[in-house]
Amino acid sequence: MKRKLFQARPNWQQEHENIGFDYYNLPSADGSIYWSEGVAYEFSLKQIEQLEDASNELHQMCLHVAGEMIQQGNYPDYFQIPHSAIPLIEHSWHHHAPMLYGRFDFAYDGQQIKMLEYNADTPTGLLEASVAQWHWIEQVEHIANRDQFNSIHEDLIKRWKTIFPRGAHIHFAACQEAGREDWGNLEYLMDTAFQAGHKVSELSMENIGWDGNNFVDLNDQEIQNLFKLYPWEWIWEENFSQYLKPETHWVEPCWKMLLSNKALLVELWKKFPHHPLLLESHAFKSDMQLHGKWVKKPILAREGANIRVVQDNVDQGAASGSFYFDDYDKYGYIAQKWVDTPLFDGKLPTLGLWMVGHTCAGMSIREDEFDIIGNDAHFAAHYFVE
Repeated sequence: MKRKLFQARPNWQQEHENIGFDYYNLPSADGSIYWSEGVAYEFSLKQIEQLEDASNELHQMCLHVAGEMIQQGNYPDYFQIPHSAIPLIEHSWHHHAPMLYGRFDFAYDGQQIKMLEYNADTPTGLLEASVAQWHWIEQVEHIANRDQFNSIHEDLIKRWKTIFPRGAHIHFAACQEAGREDWGNLEYLMDTAFQAGHKVSELSMENIGWDGNNFVDLNDQEIQNLFKLYPWEWIWEENFSQYLKPETHWVEPCWKMLLSNKALLVELWKKFPHHPLLLESHAFKSDMQLHGKWVKKPILAREGANIRVVQDNVDQGAASGSFYFDDYDKYGYIAQKWVDTPLFDGKLPTLGLWMVGHTCAGMSIREDEFDIIGNDAHFAAHYFVE
């Protein structure tokens, strides 16, 4: 695993604009922008195979843990699952409601893989992972025998075909005030569904109506199939959650609540203690004894918020790159063992391994000078050589 520098492609900004990746230039804390043109990480084929195998194994482990929780009806308090959500979680699981995609975040030093978390409900960074970095590998020069671990785009189209019958109408929704990144990802997913032969419509979560029997759009058309870039835990806090019914096909399905919750890391460690892909994790309690270096993570949060470092039971303060957000504080925390990964030219990379359906389909990389990959961390392309 190496960090490499390349000459910028001519007209690379226009290349991004052409695919709808118009948030490539969002500002970062270091004065540069989100997309790192001219930076890429090089892997060997053996390393790619190792990362792919780890993702597929971890996904099956996560499904096993979720299945046991549902079978036993055992939802530990530290998951903070709303009681009203349990019937829909169980119904969606027992009726095999299909998932579309998700993203593992890994710490990796070229040899050892450690799972940091599973973004299983509303992961973003998809357009740049699937299309933008593929264009980069096609256009960059002076790399012999290059390839990229990336079949995300093709696999998404295939997956939509298995989730819904051809010609199905799918509504796509995100929060009205969400940033361009969220809406860019939503529109990209709409395009993949359209390419799969489906009808698509876009609206905001705020514009979903209720006509007394069904959820409807602004044209009073029933919403039967809904992709929502909106976390399930937020949905259950909305007044309209009282009208949720199993007949609506949600993507992601409600059982994904168990996988997108960082309390899953606690259950994984209980079920597979000392597994080489896992970091020791426990439900956080104020009186617990934490020897060595740990991170305290909120069970439900985005973009590296509210993460603190604990060293030998002493709170060392916020992890570098993290920020505090009130809403994420109310759900509770886990403690996860710290993992050291090497810096590459002063940057710390986190690998994103993308699942489409139940198979790993590709990889993306975010890097930063901070310990925590936050909202303004940089996106870097990757390739492998045989």
